[in-house]
Formats: sequence, C-alpha cells, structure tokens
Amino acid sequence: MTTTSMDTMTAMPDAASDERVATKRRLPKLGVTFGVLWLGTLIFLAVFADFMPFIRGYGQSLDGATNTRFGPGIDFWFGSDTLGRDVFARCIYGARTSLTIASASILVGTVVGGTLGMVAGYFKGWVDRVISIFTDSLLALPAIIIASLLVGRFDVLADSDIKFLGFGFGWMSRTWSVTIVFSLLSIAPVARIVRAQTLSLSQREYVLAARSLGASTRRVLWREIVPNVIPALTAVIFTGIAILLAAEGGLAFLGYSVPRPPSWGSMIADDRDKIEEAWWTSIFPCFMLFFTVLAFNLIGDRLARRFDIREAAL
Repeated sequence: MTTTSMDTMTAMPDAASDERVATKRRLPKLGVTFGVLWLGTLIFLAVFADFMPFIRGYGQSLDGATNTRFGPGIDFWFGSDTLGRDVFARCIYGARTSLTIASASILVGTVVGGTLGMVAGYFKGWVDRVISIFTDSLLALPAIIIASLLVGRFDVLADSDIKFLGFGFGWMSRTWSVTIVFSLLSIAPVARIVRAQTLSLSQREYVLAARSLGASTRRVLWREIVPNVIPALTAVIFTGIAILLAAEGGLAFLGYSVPRPPSWGSMIADDRDKIEEAWWTSIFPCFMLFFTVLAFNLIGDRLARRFDIREAAL
C-alpha cells in the first residue's frame, strides 16, 4: 500500500468526524433559533394583544356564534369555544397570563433561593445545615399537592374578613395566589443549584486571592461570586419557566387555575370534555403550551451546556 493511499484512508475518518461535529453544532443552533423566534413572536403578541386588530377580546363572542359552531378557518384561525369565543384570541391572552405567572414566580424564586444558596455555599457550617434542612423539607413534599392545598387556603383567606396589620386579603386573586405558591416552590431547587456553584467558586484562585488581600465578605460575594453565578442562574430561569408552565397546566386540572384572563391550563381543562366534537378548543392551547415549553427547554439546555451546569435538578 502506497503512502498516498494510507494518507487518504487516514483522512477519511477525520473528515467524517468533522462532519459529525459540524452536524451536532448545527442542530442546537436550529433549536435555539426556533426557541428565540417562537418566544419572541409569542411575547410580542401577548404584550400588544390589546392593540392588534386581528386579536379579539378573550371574553368576546364571535358574531353569530353561541357555541363551537366555527371550526378552524380563515376568518377564525383556531375556531370558537363552547361559548362562541375566539380560541386564537384566548390563546394569546392565555400566553400573557401563563408567562406572567411563570416568569414572576421563577424570578422571585431565583432572588430568594439564589441568596440562600449563595449564603449556604459560602459560609458552610451550621448556616449550610439550617438552609439545607429548609430546602430539603420543601423538596421532600410533592409539589402539586402543596400547590393545590395552598391555593385552596389562599382562596378561603381572600374570601374571609381576616386582617393582618390592618390590611385584608381581598386583593389576593387566583393569579396572585398561584404566583405566590409557585414562587415558594421555586426557592428550594434554585438554592441547591446556587449552593453547588458557590461551593465550587469559593475555592477558586481569584476568590482566595480576594480574601488574602483583606476583601470583606460582602465584597467577595458581590464582586467575585455573584457575577460567576449569574450565567448558571440564566439557564435555570429558562428551564424553571418551562417547568412552571407545565405545572400550571397540571394545577388547572385540579380546579386551581386562573379563570380570567384565561391561562392555557384553564382552557385545556375547561374544554377537555368537548374534544370529540370540538377538538380545536383544547388541542390548540395544548400546542401553544407544548411549543412554548419546548422553546424554553431548548434555550435553557443550550445555556446549561454553555455554562456547564451539572446539578440543574429542577
């Protein structure tokens, strides 16, 4: 065998390997591109729905419709529901409700859980043990059961005359109660992730150097730890929103979702009995929920690989 033939055979596996690597690089980009385009379009429509001429009100009945008379078509893209309302418009307003609840909840959970995790990972000792007991207690209980119980108690509290510091709880609508409960449930997973990141970062050279130069604890945390934890938290936020969107849908099937403006979960739960005669009333909200959760997961997974997050057990 000549030297040229041997070089050709050696180059062939290398070319195949390079092609596989290039394919792997292209596929994540396609997923992230889809996720960004889907979320960008959805958020734009949800924010400006009140000003879009082709989006009706979420409670507005279609002209001449009193039931699921209209199926998907040119005039009514997603058809009408059991009360003659535009399913497409309700899906857009449902995006506003579902995304608001999930985003607000994960942001609160990130701030509180991130602070607890950073404190536990940096100070260690009895501080770490106390915070770990708190987070492990939250994680030990089934989340959907806690959510349904707390939301039900909040509903009772909102209807009562109980006051705290002179203020009643009449303001606590179902949107507020679901957001508060999801915020509480988001604290423990975020705290565990940030604790693991902080334990690793606290032993890095730049942190040890800052300590040896006499930097205060506050300065070390804010100037050395926090900037390096934020990338990990960014990936956690995207993944957490996806999980909370799905959790809100599950909560709706237990009767504890947001009635108005509707959420995707409440739309699916309300019309699931009509799926044989009017499949569009529940299938389209399912598609919206599925593609949105998929988009958040694709972006979150890409960020997690980018920042090498190994303990993202949300």
